[in-house]
Amino acid sequence: MSVSQETVDKIRSYAERGVNIEAEQDAVPLSDEAIESYNRKLDETIRSLQEHVKRQEDALRELRRSNQRKDDLPKPGLDSGARLAQARRAKKAYDSLFQSKPDLPSPDSPLPSLVALRETAHVIAESKASIRSLQDSLARNRSRLGAAEEELRDAKLITEGLRDRIHRLQAERANRVRKTPSQLAAELIEAERSKNRELERATGQLQQALDSFIDDQLAGMLAAEDLGGPVVGDEIDVSDATLEAGYTQQGKPKKPRSRSAQDGDDDPRQLRIDTFLRRQSGDQGDQSRPTTKREAAAEEMRQLLNSLLEAGQAYVDLPRESAASRFLVRAKVAQLHPRDARRIRLIDFSRSLED
Repeated sequence: MSVSQETVDKIRSYAERGVNIEAEQDAVPLSDEAIESYNRKLDETIRSLQEHVKRQEDALRELRRSNQRKDDLPKPGLDSGARLAQARRAKKAYDSLFQSKPDLPSPDSPLPSLVALRETAHVIAESKASIRSLQDSLARNRSRLGAAEEELRDAKLITEGLRDRIHRLQAERANRVRKTPSQLAAELIEAERSKNRELERATGQLQQALDSFIDDQLAGMLAAEDLGGPVVGDEIDVSDATLEAGYTQQGKPKKPRSRSAQDGDDDPRQLRIDTFLRRQSGDQGDQSRPTTKREAAAEEMRQLLNSLLEAGQAYVDLPRESAASRFLVRAKVAQLHPRDARRIRLIDFSRSLED
């Protein structure tokens, strides 16, 4: 086995790369003498390796020649004297190997540096791959840790809530045990009365809010739609003067008529103020009669809502098709009869809540 020129060139190239790497790391340029000395050491190392390879080849050829001489080797089934001679020859061979010096490179040889450089490069590549793998696993583990922490917080909150609920139930149970049936019944009756009072208060507030919405915003839009104007919601602010003048067939507001100072008493705004004052004074006879189209539309909406509430889920006959009924249908508060458009009823919202 001989060392080819290609192997020698590879060793030289590897050594030169190592020199370049060390030069870049140290950032100190080497002198020509240092480079020549290094190359001389490298040539000596190569010659020593070639001599070592030659010696190994010679030993291998000698071993092969010795294997070919089969008659000289001891055969199985020998007597004790032949076996003893064989053991002595083996001992002599081992002693010669033990006393021989190991074939190692000289202390000033660059071969250990080359081997160390190769192993270091291999370790660096494995470390970089391990770092990339650890980065990926670290990101996944952090994500899992965040999810686990959120689940732990939720579990703690649920546990605290359940403990508080258990403590309240235990306290209520202890209070019930100490109270008589008459006391428990009185507490239940008082709780129901309190709920009824709260419902009545909330209902009164809702009724006031609904009346305010109808009077302030919805009545004018309903009156405008009844007069052939825009649909409810298209025009928010509709003045009383526009309602008094009316709308054209194309839905455009007519020009308001000019009024003289003498008929200022017929101003709808003044009539509305008078109506408000009559309501404050308690004149129920005049209050029942609307004086403006806005009030008439508001009164019609209230009557329709009252009729629907009193009827519950039953259909109510409409005296006429009005903007109020159309608005309730569009708002999905009421629905018309599938076969009779003159009948209407409220939509049962409580059924969906019960389901």
